[in-house]
Amino acid sequence: MNRSAGRRTRLDSRLNSLQTPLFLLDASRTVVFFNQGCEQVLEWPAEEILGQTCDYAVDTDPEECESVCNLLCPPPEVFQNTRSEVPRFLLTRSGKTIPCVVRYTPLVDDQNRTRLVLGIIDRIEEPHKLPSASAAQQLHVELAALRLSLRNRFRFSTVIARNAVMQRVLRQLELAAHSREPVHFQGEPGTGKEHLARALHFESEQRRKIFVPLNCQKLPPRELKQTVKKIFEKDLDESMPLEPGVLYLAQIDHLSRDVQEIILENIQPQRQTETVRLMTACSCSLNELFEQEKLLPDFYYLITTLQIQIPSLRERKEDLELLAQHYLENENRYQQKQVSGFAPGVLSLFHDYYWPANLDELSQIIQAAFQATTETVITRDSLPLRLMSGMDARSLGPALPPLIKPLEQTLQQVETEQILQALEQAKQNRTEAARLLGLTRAKLYRRIEALGIPLDDDS
Repeated sequence: MNRSAGRRTRLDSRLNSLQTPLFLLDASRTVVFFNQGCEQVLEWPAEEILGQTCDYAVDTDPEECESVCNLLCPPPEVFQNTRSEVPRFLLTRSGKTIPCVVRYTPLVDDQNRTRLVLGIIDRIEEPHKLPSASAAQQLHVELAALRLSLRNRFRFSTVIARNAVMQRVLRQLELAAHSREPVHFQGEPGTGKEHLARALHFESEQRRKIFVPLNCQKLPPRELKQTVKKIFEKDLDESMPLEPGVLYLAQIDHLSRDVQEIILENIQPQRQTETVRLMTACSCSLNELFEQEKLLPDFYYLITTLQIQIPSLRERKEDLELLAQHYLENENRYQQKQVSGFAPGVLSLFHDYYWPANLDELSQIIQAAFQATTETVITRDSLPLRLMSGMDARSLGPALPPLIKPLEQTLQQVETEQILQALEQAKQNRTEAARLLGLTRAKLYRRIEALGIPLDDDS
């Protein structure tokens, strides 16, 4: 017994001293071994990594050990006793990215159940020589590479932007991060305006202050007015113990003029360093709101200092698959169940769909599919009914426009139908039919003759 324990200790010591980076995860994806080779490559001490749980999700914060662990997480099928080699861009504590291949080997018990997963990191000096991933893993690899690239270029790693229009949005956000000028986000409902505003706030020098979002349509006018006053007076209750840094107003087409006046009194260009930064958003045109006198002139000119137009999901189809993978991996976080990607045919369905509610709808569809699937990928059978119904409605095409007939012909047809209906209700009594139609008996006879309505004998 002691001899066996001694041998295990020596084996652990030998594995730990190896320069080859290797680590072990148990069946619950908890890191149970992290050798010196891993410490040297990733620049994290084992004592901070051991005991951490890995999720199949991309993170790009080099200061968080959670980011490191998630980038080490194997695809879910590895825990079903499938070996896998996954190309990865690992993130070191100092912020460097390392192109490599992580080779995962499931270690099974006598009942062929995966008890441990051995991971070996093989560094690659030339990133263009990274091997291609399997179809199910390709989006995961692309998402990681894109987010690391965006972090290095724009610092906005939580914004998925391969599309040219979204790349322009990132450049505008980068410029806005260096000022405290008001920013207005314009775009259809569900395009992620608040998410972009939060990303901008957390990359600005105001990041240590709180982001206060208010929806002008959902909040009662009196409550909205009182809240805005408290923000500028710094008279906050215990629910907001920190100093506000950004006031974000959604749906400003519902913002009353008296609240606009309060904002104008407290946000002035010459005092920008002393005030809360204003960010606004809406789905309709600011010019139309101004012409309809829903916006005070000074308020209109204040919020149009910097306008950022957010494209709809239909306008950024290049980002659709990566956004779907991003939302899927968000569902993986802190869950026992892990889903790696999408079965063949699912993403093509997404491309065919119209997405009227944009990113919000995509996120909800992925969430529902994640909850419904029992496999390691999202299948067509796990997609919610509302998506499939929407696809069917789209396949039917738009409703045909009503046929336009000559007006005289339409009027004669309606008049004939009304006279016949009145006669039927009056049991062919023409005097009673004339009364029902509001006509004299003589006028009814003239209309019957003019329209050529066949009648039985006089009654």
